[in-house]
Amino acid sequence: MSEEKIQGGVQSLEVGLTVLDALIAHQMPMMLKELAEKLSMHPAKVHRYVVSLVRMSYAKQLDDGRYALGDQAWRLGLSCIQRTDAIQAAQPMIYELHRSIECGLQISKWSSQGPLIVQWIEPNQPVSVITRVGSIMPLLNSATGRAYAAFMNESIIRPLLEQEWALKQMQGQPVYPANWTEFQEMKQSIVEKGAATVSGDMLAGVNSFCVPIFNAHGEIEFCIAALGSEWCLPIDFENEKVKALKETAQALTAYITQR
Repeated sequence: MSEEKIQGGVQSLEVGLTVLDALIAHQMPMMLKELAEKLSMHPAKVHRYVVSLVRMSYAKQLDDGRYALGDQAWRLGLSCIQRTDAIQAAQPMIYELHRSIECGLQISKWSSQGPLIVQWIEPNQPVSVITRVGSIMPLLNSATGRAYAAFMNESIIRPLLEQEWALKQMQGQPVYPANWTEFQEMKQSIVEKGAATVSGDMLAGVNSFCVPIFNAHGEIEFCIAALGSEWCLPIDFENEKVKALKETAQALTAYITQR
């Protein structure tokens, strides 16, 4: 029996997907030798499949020779995330919130790289926003990142925070929170208020509030961030738009946990 066909399937495709699975599971770029060892395959054989994955943009080779996921792999994953039952079911309430507060809305899911923007609804007022669908949000100076950092397990969050602090230090850029102690203080405030905020941290003149939506296990299912100008969305938890955002998050959590 040929390698190409076995029991009605295509064996070479299955092997190629196994190589892709290994790149996905490792979460970090890999050298060819490392990838071959993980798959228990000869490096020459692995190389043939990697070349095909690179040609189709499911993988890419970095300048240091390591292989990582390509743009098409990210698009595939993002497409799957956008079609998750919870986010699909939440669309009517999300769009009703948008009509109510007239601010931009960012819907995000957690990924191995951090918060991933999976949906963006434009605001009714002109607001310049550079983070689009597919963007990974920083934990330190984005409302979305701060919301995940405050409500997720510290064993997951702390290593990512340490990486961001190291990068900011290397770049000579000040940031708040600047250390673990300041983060803990900020976290307490976010948990108490039920939302994370930033004011002009990523975009001058643009404020953002982000609220988490939880599943039946008490874990973040996704987050919703509202973005608006300082006059449209002031940093005020008594503001009617902020109240509507928090009420929507509570309603979505209740809906998801009861499904």
